[in-house]
Amino acid sequence: MDSRKAILYLDVLNVLACICVVGMHCNGMVHEFDGSFAWAQSMVVETLAYWAVPVFFMLSGATMMNYRERYSTGEFFKRRILRVGIPFIFWTLFMAAVKYGNGDIAWIGFRDFIQRLLNNQIQTTYWFFAPLFMVYLSMPVLSRLAEHKKTLWYMVLAGIATYSLLPFLCNVLRIAWNPSLQFPMTAGYILYAVLGYLLHVTEIPKKYRVSIYFLGILGVAVRYGHTVWASFADGALNRLTWGYLNWPDVVFSVAMFVFIKYLVKRLSLETTRWKGVMRFLASASFGIYLIHIFIMNTIVRNFEIHTSDLWWRCVGAFLIYGITLLLVKGIQKIPGGKYIVP
Repeated sequence: MDSRKAILYLDVLNVLACICVVGMHCNGMVHEFDGSFAWAQSMVVETLAYWAVPVFFMLSGATMMNYRERYSTGEFFKRRILRVGIPFIFWTLFMAAVKYGNGDIAWIGFRDFIQRLLNNQIQTTYWFFAPLFMVYLSMPVLSRLAEHKKTLWYMVLAGIATYSLLPFLCNVLRIAWNPSLQFPMTAGYILYAVLGYLLHVTEIPKKYRVSIYFLGILGVAVRYGHTVWASFADGALNRLTWGYLNWPDVVFSVAMFVFIKYLVKRLSLETTRWKGVMRFLASASFGIYLIHIFIMNTIVRNFEIHTSDLWWRCVGAFLIYGITLLLVKGIQKIPGGKYIVP
């Protein structure tokens, strides 16, 4: 997040989303359907944690779409380069060196490195940087619309209709969907950035919140229920309801954002102590996301852990999160460390 007065519920969302991302990566067996009860269990974790990635983009929108109130566009991009661009390059180079040392990739020249970098072929969990950079590139335009909330809501509804609902419906009916019909102004994860800003600045009456929670629960039930039923029926993993822009995850992500926002307010957690704890944890989230895969792979390899074991899928996420948190905080205390784990 940008330097600003800390807002507790945004930090809570940040921390919970970070733990969920680590949890999904410790739950990799979900991507290999084997018809076992363990796989069905893994789908519970996958489904309940899936909101995390969209919420990271929503947090970007919530904290950055009004950046003009704090600094210039030039300063905005300077901060993004320092806080995101430099760490991305550093840890990509680090992961390339690790994989080369492990024999996972052959020696790559400069041209091949650039090609792999642009096409997410070095560390696949860094896929989110490309859409994140595009969100940043769009911010000078989106920020001009920050006060035009009706226009932004129109963009969101058009985006959900053409990226989430209509493609899903065509998929169900086995009709080929034409991507040219998708609303271009909320392409990719810009939809979530705009949604995050609107949900952050809009007070939502309780009667509407109840409807949002119902849709969120429906999205979870549809994704889990359909995936398990269809996968067992097909004998292979069925991904009809998967995808961060698919409607089950859109409604679930919105529901989680709204739920945490109003839960924090209802529990009256706006104390100095709680804010301090959440700020401490949230300030490490980006670093944890960058490093946790390396920590996880190192532990799994050296301790010969079977990642399909129930104990690992239940405890592994918290173990990896805790170890990586300590490492990130340690690096941040080293002179220059915050340039690589801001």
